[in-house]
Amino acid sequence: MSRHRRRLLYLTGFMGSGKSTVGALVAGRLHWPFIDLDATIEAGQGVTIRDIFENAGEAFFRELERAALVEISKTEPAVIALGGGTMAQPMNLDLIREAGGATVWLDSPVEELRRRCEGMHNRPLFRDAASFHRLYQERLPYYRLADYRVATAGLSPEEVAERVLELKIF
Repeated sequence: MSRHRRRLLYLTGFMGSGKSTVGALVAGRLHWPFIDLDATIEAGQGVTIRDIFENAGEAFFRELERAALVEISKTEPAVIALGGGTMAQPMNLDLIREAGGATVWLDSPVEELRRRCEGMHNRPLFRDAASFHRLYQERLPYYRLADYRVATAGLSPEEVAERVLELKIF
């Protein structure tokens, strides 16, 4: 396939996988803008993702997420940190593929993810260990659809960013 790839890099993975941290590092090294989808939604709404989930529900959040994704996908070049459930929405997955960028799955062990998220209170879908594992298993098939996979176990954010950059996607 000789199709020109747009200079869009979408980072996907479960909550706590380091998409925002690694995305900022990769963007800095590439001298590209960094866009965090969840932060974009929060800025646009003036409330946290957790507040949106609690007050308007997940369906409304997914509408906001889709609209924000459409807009930020117009920016090029850009490193974009997706929300943990963004790629699990078929319409979003189609949009990401149509945008012509590359997707990279930051693959972290589920127990490591759970430990990272336990102390965070801004994760609306983290209720307990059982639901955390169940949600991870539901989303795993979607993460596996990414163009590239970077295993993050035992690596610092800087090391993960370096692995992403070594992919030489563009």
